[in-house]
Amino acid sequence: MAAKAPKMINEDLLETVKRLIEKDDKEALAKLVDEMRPADLADLIEHLDQHERLYIFKILEPEEAGEVLVEIEPPVQDKLLEELDTEDILEIVEELDSDDAADLVRDLPPERAEEIISTLREDVSEEIRKLLPYKEDTAGGIMGLEFVSVLDEATIGDAIEVLRKKADEVENLYHIWVVDRQGRLVGVVSLKDLLLYPRDQRIRDIMNPDVISVNVNADQEEVVHLVKKYDLVNIPVVDDKGRLVGRITHDDIIDVIEEEVDEDISYMAGVIDEEIAEESTLKISKARLPWLIVCIGGELISALVISRFETSLQKILALSFFFPVIMALGGSSGSQAAIIVVRGLATGDISMFKLGKRVWIDLKVALVNGLVCGIMLGLVIGTWLSNYELGLVVTIAVVLIVLNSGLIGSAVPIIFKKLNIDPALATGPLVTTANDILGLLIYLGLVTTYLRYAA
Repeated sequence: MAAKAPKMINEDLLETVKRLIEKDDKEALAKLVDEMRPADLADLIEHLDQHERLYIFKILEPEEAGEVLVEIEPPVQDKLLEELDTEDILEIVEELDSDDAADLVRDLPPERAEEIISTLREDVSEEIRKLLPYKEDTAGGIMGLEFVSVLDEATIGDAIEVLRKKADEVENLYHIWVVDRQGRLVGVVSLKDLLLYPRDQRIRDIMNPDVISVNVNADQEEVVHLVKKYDLVNIPVVDDKGRLVGRITHDDIIDVIEEEVDEDISYMAGVIDEEIAEESTLKISKARLPWLIVCIGGELISALVISRFETSLQKILALSFFFPVIMALGGSSGSQAAIIVVRGLATGDISMFKLGKRVWIDLKVALVNGLVCGIMLGLVIGTWLSNYELGLVVTIAVVLIVLNSGLIGSAVPIIFKKLNIDPALATGPLVTTANDILGLLIYLGLVTTYLRYAA
């Protein structure tokens, strides 16, 4: 079988596929898609209309259809599952790894999911029923049940026989997990070790007892942290009694990392439930509109703050010209600090034990940045209005605003983390709006105080 080269999706390829579908040339289309990798074919399908997507799926073999389906973005995947026949879904599910099969069934309406589970082969339905109770964002929700384990009292020859029996079932095999008679994880053996020692050597004599594992109920972020920290290609999953129940491989970890990054970026933008591939106008609007309303509320408070300083603004109208600069400085410096802290908390680079140090670093950075920006803006205002005393007041205001923004940007995500709320929620509308309001209060409050005493 020839290797399949990566295929970039372009207009020519799309037009060719659309033309073949329109001509109902299944033979030529089957030959074309057979030359594509599942991920490339998934990308192609996402660029097609719904009836064209279904047409392609109908000519795919169940195994290939399953490999493609798990690569497709959720909104498009959901639409395909809605229109695929139950028989087609059954054939696809039976070809998938247990974790992918459980994910697919979990996204179906409850009635249809139960219908499919009850109709599947007994071994497949049993695996899915084992995985469905776990939450999607836990180790149990992303683990697979395909792994190789042997008893610690077994020999290398026994382990090799187990490997041969499970060769078709387990892909991407890196390690053999070692368990005791109660099924508890006690060690790990590499494939290399099986080749280096005689067949009658006991597994307990060559295994590494220092095996890193994760609890089945652990959050998927903890799994990512362990894999990253210890450079693992897969990690075993154990229950509360230490019994081996599954494994998580590097491809699942990559998917989790992408999902976490997408989620954090969505939170930072104030768009929590929107998928990139989503095509429904109402669903996208529903995800974005609440945060726009939050922004309106916050900026109305900013307008109220400005109205309270009407007298000061009447004395020096030019002060209002610099509102965009003041608000941008506060918003940008706050967002910079927040994004760094959110990312650090998500990746584990910022420890919960060193939060004070992190906040202190951000405050020192804010002080330096505030001084530089404040002096620049103070000189501009002093020159513009021929009033360098007022320019000095603006300089002090900018330093305080940037310091305040740095404190909010770094502290709020930490507070959210301590309250077990996703820190990414602290960015976007919340931090920006808070900095706008407080920035205007500081700016107009100092200027008003100066005008009162300078008069």
